[in-house]
Amino acid sequence: MSKKTVLVSGASGFLGKQLIKQLIESKNYYVVGLTSRPDALINTFESRSDFTVLNVNNWSEKIEKDLDILINCAFPRSSDPRQLAIGLDFTEKLIKDAINFNIHSIINISSQSVYSQKDKSSPDETADVAPESLYGMAKYAAEKLVASLCEGSSNTVNYSNIRLASLTGIELEARMTNKFVKRALNGEKITVNGRGQKVSYLEVRDAASALLSMLNKDSSTWENVYNLGNYRYCSVLEIAEEVNNVAKKYNIPEIEIDLKEGQDDFNNLLNSSLFYEDFDWKPYYAIGLMIE
Repeated sequence: MSKKTVLVSGASGFLGKQLIKQLIESKNYYVVGLTSRPDALINTFESRSDFTVLNVNNWSEKIEKDLDILINCAFPRSSDPRQLAIGLDFTEKLIKDAINFNIHSIINISSQSVYSQKDKSSPDETADVAPESLYGMAKYAAEKLVASLCEGSSNTVNYSNIRLASLTGIELEARMTNKFVKRALNGEKITVNGRGQKVSYLEVRDAASALLSMLNKDSSTWENVYNLGNYRYCSVLEIAEEVNNVAKKYNIPEIEIDLKEGQDDFNNLLNSSLFYEDFDWKPYYAIGLMIE
């Protein structure tokens, strides 16, 4: 079977780099990475015939391959209105250029931020969209842009907006798991406010693996929206306790956990059963493996 060419925007980002790594390792695809920092990405991956890096600002002038699939991972992780507006302008241009290159399958990475974080349920794709932040509203606007451009094209363009859960991984130091591990390594106590929160993370390697599973299925069968998260969840207290459990395996002294009252209403759960069923996929990494 001939290899398909996958165009990945946001290629030097947290998810983009892991996605490119798994695409290359699969040996089933030609990969074109789009980034504003091409030199940094070239240094990350060794030179090879099935991987090309292009500057995101002029890629359409440099492309030499027929393109099959776009996976758009590019969007500012910001609450700055100007940056979000730039992200929307970029998304619009990228999708238009992709359609002009006759790309017939587009995966756009959206966010669970399009849902309310105050709702105590685990929203599926039929839940009301209720962004509570500028970032969430911009992500939903990007979804609408993708849908409008793909459905309005004279060519058949299959697309799916992936409402991605909170990611975790070694490089994402802002995440709670990483902060707790760093405190354990430094012998510092962990303060936990409340015991009733419901927290769920998706490891970045799982996120990339899930997107690869989509490429194994005819894009004409994709739903236009999927939630993608982890069915496992725990409280912040349980995360702190798991940090101690893992630390024992490496002879790291147990750290003090200071439990205080408050913030019991947090919930970032996501119902991803539709994605699991459609692509015969489930996440591998539980919280213990993430911490380890």
